[in-house]
Amino acid sequence: MSVTLTVNLDADILQSAEQEARARHTTLPELVSQQLRLMARNWQDSNAGKTPVTDALRGAVELPVDFNERDALTAELENRHGVRE
Repeated sequence: MSVTLTVNLDADILQSAEQEARARHTTLPELVSQQLRLMARNWQDSNAGKTPVTDALRGAVELPVDFNERDALTAELENRHGVRE
């Protein structure tokens, strides 16, 4: 099924996209479709916890059974950005 989408773009962005489409020997609508498809797949994989980086690191570190990831992340962010309670 094909539908029509109207998008307002800056002239510079449109020109760059058209150049990219020509360089890939495809049309602008097909280029946009490919990019949206890729973004949707990456978003779904990310929400499912599947990303190349996390997959590569999975199991690389042994953590204690009682390790709380959220508390560790919160402490690190507070330390990094100077937030104190």
